[in-house]
Parts: sequence; structure tokens; C-alpha cells
Amino acid sequence: MNVYRPRLYALIWCLAMSALAWQAARDWSRDWLETGFMALLPVAEQRPDVAEAIAARNRQIQGKLIWLVGATSADQAVAAIRQVHGELTTSGLFASLPLERTADVAAPAYRRWFDYRYQLLDDATRQTLSQDPAKIAAENLSWLYSPVGQLQTAGLERDPWLLFNRYLRARQPLAASLHQGVPLIKRDGRYWALLMGEWPDSDLKLDKLDTLLALNQRLTGQVAEQGGELLATGMPLFTAHGSHSAQQEMSLIGGGSTLGLVILLWAAFRGLRPLLLSCLAVAAGLFAAWVLSLQLFGKLHILTLVFGSSLVGVVVDYALHFFCDGMGLPDWTPRQGLAYVLPGIGFGLLTSLLGYAGLGWSPFPGLREIAAFSAIGLIVSWLTVVAVFPCLLGGFRMPHRPAVLRLTRYWQQIWPGWLNRHRVALALGLAILLVGGLSQLQPKDDVRLLQSAPTSLLAADAKLKQVLAIGHDSQFFLVSGADQTEWLANERRLLAGLNGIRGQGGLAGYDALSAAWPDPERQRADYRLLQTTLYDTVRLKTYMTGLGFSTQAAAEEARQFVAAEARVLPLADWLAAADPGQRGLWLGCDVGACRSVVALSGVADLAGLAALQNLPGVAWVDQAGQMSALFARYRAMVTGLLLGVCGLLLAALVFKLGWRSGLQVMAVPAVAMAMALAILGWRGELFTLFNLFALMLVLEVGVDYAVFFHLAGSERRDSTGLAVTLSAFSTLLAYGLLALSSTAIVHAFGLTLAVGITTAFLLAPLVGFSARPRRA
Repeated sequence: MNVYRPRLYALIWCLAMSALAWQAARDWSRDWLETGFMALLPVAEQRPDVAEAIAARNRQIQGKLIWLVGATSADQAVAAIRQVHGELTTSGLFASLPLERTADVAAPAYRRWFDYRYQLLDDATRQTLSQDPAKIAAENLSWLYSPVGQLQTAGLERDPWLLFNRYLRARQPLAASLHQGVPLIKRDGRYWALLMGEWPDSDLKLDKLDTLLALNQRLTGQVAEQGGELLATGMPLFTAHGSHSAQQEMSLIGGGSTLGLVILLWAAFRGLRPLLLSCLAVAAGLFAAWVLSLQLFGKLHILTLVFGSSLVGVVVDYALHFFCDGMGLPDWTPRQGLAYVLPGIGFGLLTSLLGYAGLGWSPFPGLREIAAFSAIGLIVSWLTVVAVFPCLLGGFRMPHRPAVLRLTRYWQQIWPGWLNRHRVALALGLAILLVGGLSQLQPKDDVRLLQSAPTSLLAADAKLKQVLAIGHDSQFFLVSGADQTEWLANERRLLAGLNGIRGQGGLAGYDALSAAWPDPERQRADYRLLQTTLYDTVRLKTYMTGLGFSTQAAAEEARQFVAAEARVLPLADWLAAADPGQRGLWLGCDVGACRSVVALSGVADLAGLAALQNLPGVAWVDQAGQMSALFARYRAMVTGLLLGVCGLLLAALVFKLGWRSGLQVMAVPAVAMAMALAILGWRGELFTLFNLFALMLVLEVGVDYAVFFHLAGSERRDSTGLAVTLSAFSTLLAYGLLALSSTAIVHAFGLTLAVGITTAFLLAPLVGFSARPRRA
């Protein structure tokens, strides 16, 4: 039965590509690109309530943006922030971007809380009343006769002791004043105008992120030219920087790979048809990978496209072997070439898919995308060579170029021969290099090392948080209880432990709901404190008449105080008027549990804080630490998987080729992987789970090169050497450029592959090498 039917196979290929083109036309206009860093990471293994708390915290911060403009005068700072606000508003990027605030920013709280004013005392007032109640009257008189105090005497008759005014001022999240309606902060003799914005939920489209980045850079320059300083931070800005860097690297890697590939193909074949067909194999593979990956995942991360752009140098391998075989024989035909290269490129495809299966097995969504994208690209490129090339090359004869083959033959004889002659010294040097490098290799599983950001953005973020005196660490506590009473008791016990750690320098501070909201017991205690101090009948009457109020007004205030004795401000009403940061600490009550978050800042004693999770109803949440532990656990598992794959490949090679040849073939990728790790150790590079996934690809490439040389008979060893050389150079162009990336994951992946593939390329000619020279 004749299975060689190139026209039929080419027709099926064309129909399949037409179907993909139809699907691509439907997908192109939809929102298919993912840019957020968190989308790369797996869902941590944790309790449902902890996962919900993490999601709630992430929702609170992911859309927030903050700008600060610093200047030597308040007027200059406000003028500059107005200019920044105008241009940001014109861009239309933001869901909300309020600048000016009314003087009565506390109006919502005033309306909600005023009826409970006798139950609400700030810490400083409570301490003064406990030690020296008369001091309150003196402080009030000093403030009332100041210019600022005289502007705020409208509600004095209803709050004569200014207790509610004190409470509201103590609750302000920032020590900011209003200048021309704009929040203004003074730090170290410099004035900072504040602007806060909200990015539309989950709207991280690439064009909008690019606009945000360009706009922020331009505004930073404009403010600097006027003698000011613009600071900006927020998750959308970090995402914009990351996506912009990824786009640049994608252009560099994809463009560099493509240009280098074209030069290599033209230099080797000097013909238009091999060049165009090789480009066809590459384009078909990448196109199919994009379309089918979208069907699998719904969206693709921009980092997947960065890695996908490097696939150019890999998917062309099958075409290279096909055409290089044609240069080895003067009477070559496409059918003969396919019959010869099919076993080799088929085995190469299987080992490649095995390597990418390791990536696909990982729990990281980003790596699964990369694995699927790469595997699809390789399969479709392989099918293009097998199904389409024979049809399009009917009657075509590759030019027999003995000069090129003689050059390859010379290199194959000189290099392996030199290695053989100096094998003892080289083996000793290799052992020293490997042992020295591997001994210095240190795993680095900290997830924070994987997200890179420009120094300028990190510096602006740090300075902005210093000016505003804000900034919570990623760690926090989740406190729960069967009802509000139990929750409150549990959080109070936690705060007692936190106070102890803070006193020992293990924690700078914390934000907790129970430290801000006065619970019913505290409200009743504050009322009793007022009852025995300021609202003594004689003291109240003397104080109010001294301010100019009538005795009737003093009697009415006393009556209001008595009438409020039984009042208690519920948590829900207090939260309704609290600032957003405090509202975000409360996760609410559902069936069987009430929950809150205790946010931390300046964490130093991780072990001491983690020990507090043994308290009732307390859970310690360290997102970075838990993710890093997950990385370490999977790194150990993937190490075992890699060793297992090596064992399976060795067994298959020994079964197929025999002990001697099987060990010789397997030695190539084994040494290549060890060399890659040793170089990482010598350079002090990042060594994580991702390096191990790169080693899986080194394994499959090394096996490919060695198997091709083993399968090459004496008459085809020259053309095989040329194909492997071109394949190695094209692959190095792709993965070598990945090593130039500023993204830690991509750089580590690329460097590991570049070193490993180079080593495999240099060792592969030893497989099947004969020291006897052959005639041309």
C-alpha cells in the first residue's frame, strides 16, 4: 500500500489551516491578552476562608493609583497637581480621579456617628480625662481662639467640649490639610499635593497600559522641568512597566530570531525555495499555536508570547534537517529525504513533547500556557514539513554543495579529534568546573525575585509610602469567630500578642478593626468617664457659660447627655462612615463565622508572628512565604521528575541502541544539563523551579543532537552535521536572546537553555565519531 500521497496530505493541511484562519478572524477582535503578574502563579493550597481573604485584599489594591507632587511651596505643589490631574482626566483611563475635597470631609461620619458622640473618645482625650480633666477646657479655649478654631464654631453648642471634633480628627487616615481644596502634606520642609485614582476593574488592556506608562513618564518630566517632583505608584503602573518590557523583549527576541534565521538559511542554501518553505513551517507553527492555545485557555499571557517568539529558532529544525539531507546526495529526491529524516525528526518531536509535558505538568498557569503553545507549534511545524514539503518540492533538486559539506566534515573531524586527543586533561578540567559550580548552586525560591520592576518605579513607590506614612506588608492575620462577640475576643488576644512583638522590635505597626472601632464595652466605659469628669453638672455649667452660652443651653446639653446613656454605636453603622482602609479590614459575617483582617507593617520577626496563629480563631497569612514554600516543594518534585525522565530515556535508548550506544547518546544531555547548572552556580544566578523546566528542554535537544549523529551513516554524517549546526545556531539565537531579558524568570530560563544547548552541540559530534578521515 502506497502511503506516500503528498498532494492529499497537503490538501488536508490546507483545509486545517483554513479552519484555523477562520477561527483566528473571530478571536482577533476580542480581549485575549493577559498582562497581570498574578495570572502566572498557581492558586495556593489553603483554606477557603483564607483564599477569600487574600482575594479581597488583592481586589482592594489592584486598581489603586496614587500620585504625589512635591514642591518648595504649597501653591506650587497644588498648581502642579492640578496640571497632572487635568492631563490624567483627559486620557479617560480612570474610573474615578477626584482631586479637590470639600472642607467638610467628615460629613458622612458626622451624620452617622454624631448621635453616639458621648460614647466616642480618641485615645489622647481618654488619657487626658483620666489624668487631668481640667486640661481639656484649657486646650479647647486655646484652639477656639485660634484662626482655624474660629472657622469651626458652628456646631459648638451641640459639641461644647469638642469631643466629637477631636474624635474625627484622630480618625483621619492622613495628616493632611486642605489647600485650595487639594489635600496637602508637609514633610521635612517640602509640600506634597495628593491625588488618588481608581483603575477600571480588571481592565488591563495592553493599549491602555501603554498609554498610562507613556503619560506618567511625560508628566514626570514636565513636573521636573518646573522644579517639582512627581511620585506615582499602583499595581496598574507596575503591570504597565512589565507589559512594556515584555513587548520590547518580544520584538527583540522574535525579530532577532527571524533575522538570524533568514541569514542562516540564505547562507546555507542560497536558494529562495528552501528559505520560503522554512519560513512557512515556522509561520504555520506559531499561527496554529496562537489560535489553538486561545481555545484551550481563553486568554494568553504576554509572557507566553515572549517565549513563543523564541520558538522561531526551534520549530525550523525539522525543515533544516530535510533540506540539509538534500545537500548530502547528488541524486536526492524529496521522497528519499523524507524517508531518511522522518525517524530522526519523529523521535525529536517525541522527546520535545516529553520535555514540554514536564512544563505542562507544573501547577503554574503561565508555564502550562507556554508548554501548550510550544508543543502545538512544534507539532504543526513538523506536520508542515512532513505533509507539505514533498508536494511543494516535486521535481525539485537541492543543489549539491560539496564545499559547504567539506567545511562541515573538516569541523567534525578536527573538533571531536581534538577532544579525543586531550580527553584526560579535558575530563579533569570538566570535573573541576562541574564540581566547583554545582557546589555553589543555591536554590532561590522566593517568589518576590520573579517580579522585576525598574529601579525608578521602586524608588518612587518607597518614597511615596514614606511621605504618606503608609504601606502594609504582604503578610496579615485572618481573625474569625462564631459571632461578633467571639470574633472581638479573638482579635483582642491577637493584638495583645502583636503589642508584645512590637515592643521587642519585631513589628513596626498594625491596623486592626478592634483597635479602631470602640466595642460596646468601650463605649459604655467612655460614657462613664465623661459622666464623672466633664459632665459633672457644675463643671459643665461653668465651662459653657464661660464660652458665652446661656444656662438654658448648658441644661439642654446635660439633658442630651443623660438621654444618650443607653446608646451603642453598632459596628455596621461605624463601618459605613469609616475610611476605606478600615472598611477593608472587615470581611463580614456569614453563616457560622465573622471575619476580619489585621494588616501589618514593618514585619521583622516572621517566626514570632507565625507562632500567633496558634491562638483561637487566628490564621497567619504570608502570601509570599506560602508561595515560596510551594515553589520549593515543586522544585523538589520536578527534580525527581527530571531524574525519572532521564532514567526512562536511558532505558529506551539502551533497548533500541544497546548499552554502549545508549550510554553514549545519553551522556550528551547529561553533561549539558550539569554544565548549565554549574555555570549558574559560578555566576551566582537565580536557580529556581523554572531552571529545571529549562533543563527538560536541554534534555530533549541534547538527545536529538546525539540521536541524529548516531543515525547518520558515513554517507550522511556531513549533512547531519550541517543540519545540527544550523539547528543549534538557530536555537541559540532564540534562547540566547531570552537570557538578555530583564524579567528574572525569562533570563534564568534563557541562560540555562543557552549554556545547555551550546554544550550539547559541542559534545554531539563525538557520538558515532571515527578518527579515520573520509574522502570527499
